[in-house]
Amino acid sequence: MPHKFYINQKKSIIVIGTLIILIMGVYWPVQHYGFIYFDDDVYITQNSHVQSGINMDGLCWAFSTKYFGLWNPMIWLSFMFDYQLYGLNAGGYHWTNVILHIINAILLFFLFRNLTGALWRSAFVAALFAIHPINVESVVWISERKNVLSTFFWMTTMLCYVRYVKQPEWKRHLPVMICFTLGLMSKPMLVTLPFVLLLMDYWPLKRTGIYTKNNIAKNITKKEKTSFLILEKIPLFILSALTILITMYTPEQNAEPQFLRTTDFSERTNNAIFSYVIYVKKLFWPTDLSIFYLYLNIPVWQIFLCAILLILVTIFVCGYFRQYPYLPVGWFWYLGTLVPVIGIVTIGDHTMADRYAYVPFVGLFVMTAWSLEHISLKFTVMKKPLIFISVGFILLLAWASHQQIKKWATTEILFEDVIKKNPNNYFAYQVVGQELAKKGANDMALNYYDMVLKINSQFWSAYNNKGLILKTMGRRGEALQNFQKAIQVNKFSADAYYNIGLFYLEDWKLDKTIEYSLKTIQVQPDYQEAYNILGIALVEQGKINEGIIQFEKVLKINPNNKNAHRNLQIALEKSNQFKK
Repeated sequence: MPHKFYINQKKSIIVIGTLIILIMGVYWPVQHYGFIYFDDDVYITQNSHVQSGINMDGLCWAFSTKYFGLWNPMIWLSFMFDYQLYGLNAGGYHWTNVILHIINAILLFFLFRNLTGALWRSAFVAALFAIHPINVESVVWISERKNVLSTFFWMTTMLCYVRYVKQPEWKRHLPVMICFTLGLMSKPMLVTLPFVLLLMDYWPLKRTGIYTKNNIAKNITKKEKTSFLILEKIPLFILSALTILITMYTPEQNAEPQFLRTTDFSERTNNAIFSYVIYVKKLFWPTDLSIFYLYLNIPVWQIFLCAILLILVTIFVCGYFRQYPYLPVGWFWYLGTLVPVIGIVTIGDHTMADRYAYVPFVGLFVMTAWSLEHISLKFTVMKKPLIFISVGFILLLAWASHQQIKKWATTEILFEDVIKKNPNNYFAYQVVGQELAKKGANDMALNYYDMVLKINSQFWSAYNNKGLILKTMGRRGEALQNFQKAIQVNKFSADAYYNIGLFYLEDWKLDKTIEYSLKTIQVQPDYQEAYNILGIALVEQGKINEGIIQFEKVLKINPNNKNAHRNLQIALEKSNQFKK
């Protein structure tokens, strides 16, 4: 027995080493990549709270804000910590994501090895998780720290739960609660975890009274009533419910207005059915991955076929729930964990996202690994070929991931790839246009914005960005028309209100500047530069004290705002001269 234990430990070390080598080999280039100017700016490069580092004000903000639509204080704290270590060196943030992904893969291996004793099947699941191309987005995109960090707490919650199940007592249940709470504070998608724990009670923990032929949980023999299994998870369900309430019913800060996100319920339902099948397709054929998927006009017959396929698979796995319990557990893990982001409740203008599959695909990986093992046992002649196929599949996925990672080298390359895969993706044209504008390629940027508006004339941001380009080119009249068109399409466009206010300040129309600055602040109360130009206009009108108040508001939001410091100093000097 000690000899067998030593061999298993040695094999486990080999598996862990292999996982680390695989991930490091695949993700090595990301250390040289920069920020992606799609959320990374909001989360880090233009976020004064993150750049203030970890302090009392930062802690209060992190735990009180729903900035960018989510309450996830652990994410803000992790970015603050990274900023103190790396500043604005993007490579450091990338390394943090990669390290978290490595840890998640190792914890996943430990979880199923401890649950089932099946070392190589657990290793196969962890390897698929480690290098599948659909997980590239979660690891390479710095803003998706939400995914890798929340999954770390997901895995630790499950490991703590396994420990609790072996000896149920409240002291062992407390770490489960703590890890789950930290996970919810990283990403609300973890609300489904208590349901997954119920699935694990059936298989592989075998805590239910339902008989299964696959008796592998030798260390856990005590059966429990279903009512008890649900009752012991009531605290977890309460935490999930509270997170849902916070996410859905707390006012958002700096989020897109809800009217831009609404689609017909039947359209959302159809998209959900279609997406469930497309995700499975990407498991085996991940060639059309994208950072942004738009709503599609899906033919009714395709929706019908997808619904039939989902129903047939569900009937099949349920039909073998005793003989092959890993099938329904893996399938319902996949279906259930995708529910919060499958699109029934809209959370953006996109229909699906590769990052959403990070945890749900574990269920499909488990189904795949244990099914291959069953086939090899039933048809012994297939054992060696299946081993070679499995290894070859992992290597193929590693190569595909490496190729996918190259597309994340710059924002422009990433979104040009989106356009290549979907020439009607107006959002991608918008982002590439912004990148071209930064380089000073104004004419090319205008062409991209015109493409956006040709595809979607209601996309207000393109009007606003087009206005900025036109103003830079000296075409001020056209610029103002575009800013006004942005407001006409979206009355909640803080950027457009601000740009009009700035436009009038440059023309020394101070009353108009004040009017539009106040509208900007009404839409977005922490819009720093709106307070700045409001303060300038007030000072120039002789309302110096009122102007000073506006500059102080800027510095309260961002103590490092140089413009506000300079303007405040000028205003104070004018105030002193007036008193003399």
